[in-house]
This record gives sequence, structure tokens and C-alpha cells, in this order.
Amino acid sequence: MKIKPNASSTELTSPFFKRNEVFCQEFEAFITKYNGKVKGNYNVWSYLILGQISEPKKWNLIYKKSTFTSSGNLWFSSKDQSLLIVAEWTTQRIDTQNSEFEIRKKRITDLLQLKLNNKTATLPISEKYIYKSNGTKPALITKLENILKGLFQSEEVYRITYKNNLLSIELRSEKHHFNTFESLLEL
Repeated sequence: MKIKPNASSTELTSPFFKRNEVFCQEFEAFITKYNGKVKGNYNVWSYLILGQISEPKKWNLIYKKSTFTSSGNLWFSSKDQSLLIVAEWTTQRIDTQNSEFEIRKKRITDLLQLKLNNKTATLPISEKYIYKSNGTKPALITKLENILKGLFQSEEVYRITYKNNLLSIELRSEKHHFNTFESLLEL
């Protein structure tokens, strides 16, 4: 299946539509490079695209973009516009050496938790992130720090979880980050 436009005929010449179209075409080309499957839709306001590759390891990739305006007019509503951009990469890992964990940005409420709880610690690569685990720092966290270093520094990492053998990496970014993703394939 392919990624298809679901835009009205008046949207087809919009620069926003063209930008989303290029983003989706690049995503489709990347997934196809790994003999993967894609599906999804895009228009001037949004896209929802899904890709799955099976080699060398099965990964699911989801990219979502939604633009919301109170007036319904993308051209004249830049002041009251909000944007949600999410990329989520997931894979199953059967690795009993890595306990469950979560990595996310610090919140104000975490200051007390960091002092009282030995299961929560600041991520060494960035003071703006913490990790929670059931005990000692899992080796997988160190590997992820090395691979995702640039995304931690740019604060594009939103959350990483490893639970029930499912590794989920969630980003807030307008970029594909295919080079970074390809490094994850070596995990």
C-alpha cells in the first residue's frame, strides 16, 4: 500500500501541501529501501504515515503531524495555530538483561523524587532528562544514549520506554532522522 493524498483540489498547490508531500515521499522511499510496507495519508494540514520494516529486525515507524487553528484558515491564522508533530519508532526486544525503564524530560516534581528515590536518576548525556528503572541502569540505556546523543542534545527526544519487551522511542521533531534510525538497526 502507498501513502496517498487526501487533500481537496484547492489544497494541491499549497506550499504546506507540497512540504507534507515531500516529507511523505522521502519516508516511503526510505521504508522501500528496506523492502518494508507503508501506508498513510497526507494533506495541507496533516499527515499520518506508517511504515514497517522486517530486516534486519522488525521495526514500526509512525509519523504524525496535525495543524490546528481556531479560525480554520491556515493562511491567516499563524498567531492562534498549534502544531503536533510526533515520530514513534517501536520494536520488540526479547532481552532479559534489560529491565523495564523510562527516559523522559525532567519535570519540576522530579526534583524531590530524584533525592528520595534510587530508581530515578538524571541521564548523564543531558541534565534535562531522567530515567526510571527497577534497579541499576540497564545497558540498553547507555546504548540508546550513544545512538540518540544528538536528539537528546536538541531535546527532540520526548520519551523512551522499554516495557513488556517493547522498546518505544517517541520524538517531537519535523525531521525524519533516518541516519539515527539506521544506527538503531544495529542494536
